[in-house]
Amino acid sequence: MSVIKGIVLTAILLAVGNFGLQIYLRQDATQNVIISAYREHAIAACRQNGGQNINQAAWSQPSDVRLSIGKGDLDVYLWQTNHRLWNARYRNAYIYVTIDHATSHIYCEYDITNDMAWVYQLGRDAPHQPYQRQG
Repeated sequence: MSVIKGIVLTAILLAVGNFGLQIYLRQDATQNVIISAYREHAIAACRQNGGQNINQAAWSQPSDVRLSIGKGDLDVYLWQTNHRLWNARYRNAYIYVTIDHATSHIYCEYDITNDMAWVYQLGRDAPHQPYQRQG
């Protein structure tokens, strides 16, 4: 009886592991497709919003580009569905572009849904004014 229990338990663990792996691979592929689709547009928006203090050539070689769904630093709770920032906190997609240089650390937050970008520099509290596509 214990051999059968062991076989059944092993089969269940393999099935759960396979299911988890498939979900992970699908999510990873989806994330890569979204980043590929919006990367250049996000970098262009960040470059335009970065101002004259940031070397424009630096945007061509970002050290990191990542995707995030929802903006975790907003003070909105899950049950506050009528809050004006609820979508930004839990639903909107953001691409974060990071540039690391010896003299500065810059990152840009690009909101895919609203087509807006904010550029931040290490040591500065306020972002540059957001870029918003006209038209």
